[in-house]
Amino acid sequence: MVITRIEQQKKNPRRYSIYVDDEFAVGLDRNVVIDNGLRKGDTVDEKLLKKLQTADEMIRAYQIALRFLSYRPRSEAEIRTRLEREKLLPETIDRIIAKLYQERQLDDKRFAEMYTESKMRSKPVGTHRLRRELRQKGISDTIIRHVEQKYCDDETELNNARLLAKKKLSTDRSKDPMKRKRHLADYLARRGYGWDVVGVVIEEHFE
Repeated sequence: MVITRIEQQKKNPRRYSIYVDDEFAVGLDRNVVIDNGLRKGDTVDEKLLKKLQTADEMIRAYQIALRFLSYRPRSEAEIRTRLEREKLLPETIDRIIAKLYQERQLDDKRFAEMYTESKMRSKPVGTHRLRRELRQKGISDTIIRHVEQKYCDDETELNNARLLAKKKLSTDRSKDPMKRKRHLADYLARRGYGWDVVGVVIEEHFE
């Protein structure tokens, strides 16, 4: 089999169409063409074409991952889910994940710390809700325990709940103390605070 034509694609100038024996064989990223020194007249076989496709898929997967990371930090699970939507081979995804870790563009521990710090700074949540949100993002329990110890000690948790309670009560127009108490308790519970913390805050405001 012989490469009879190499054409730059009109819709995407970074990609080239490779024709073998006058028939379209494969579309490749420019870097794959250059790195492999492909030229018209070169002899190719199925094994080489498969190698070229694998290299092209790696470049495409890497570009997708970088674009996904450009909006905000991501967890490993989020990256995997995004790449799986592209129907990429599992081994390609594994290689991309390893590459991102090696380049320090992916780090679940750092992601969890940044996520928690941002969350606590903007609108604090209790450990129950934080734990649920981090698990939804694929963070391991070991890392979750680490960030809880670092950002969610008992005193910080109680103080955050107090601040939220103060804001909530300032906007609650109910005149019935029991309704106000129930509204506050439900609100703090939804924000992920345990009943031990909720009980203390309720007692401070209503007893």
